[in-house]
Amino acid sequence: LQSGTMSVLVERLDGVQTLVKIDGKQLARCCEICIHCFKNAEVDKKVYSKAAREIGMATSEVINAVDSLSGVFIACCKKKMTQTAFGVFTESLQLPKDHVSTLYKHYSTNIETIRSGLSEVSKRPPHYKNLNWRLELEMSSRSIHHNIKPSFLLELQTQDGSECKSELLECEYSVMKNITSQLEIALKEIDSSHCRRMSNYIN
Repeated sequence: LQSGTMSVLVERLDGVQTLVKIDGKQLARCCEICIHCFKNAEVDKKVYSKAAREIGMATSEVINAVDSLSGVFIACCKKKMTQTAFGVFTESLQLPKDHVSTLYKHYSTNIETIRSGLSEVSKRPPHYKNLNWRLELEMSSRSIHHNIKPSFLLELQTQDGSECKSELLECEYSVMKNITSQLEIALKEIDSSHCRRMSNYIN
């Protein structure tokens, strides 16, 4: 493992200092949860809170530790590290020696699970290509009187590999407004430190 690659990996694992602050028992439990996350697409938040009570940590600390462990395991898996390279890499993170052996035990035992989880995450679902829209208003009718209800007609185009698909959707103004609000919330979440860190791990 070249020193240049090493420094890049360490720089991208910005939350790894969380692991330095926990003891061996706490680390082992967090490793178990991390592997559980690789095996399961969705993990009940109760898993984190239960573990936190068992090992004397705050739930947020457990979540941060699991996030950091995910980054370490994914980085090592993507580089196909041997035991020697793994040791050099984890030592560069300034982790206690006991922590290094615990990490390698979980990494080596579950490397196929990690690769499988990484493969699933890396699969690109159909993604947005273009959106055409039209605002429709019924201006005159015997039944509506002065109660005008605008609606949107949408043509959503998505790209799935080389295939382009179009879907026609119709929704009321209130629904469209709610969708817009939810998308704005999602865009703000992308800028959060957690999302940036996970994006670095995956990419």
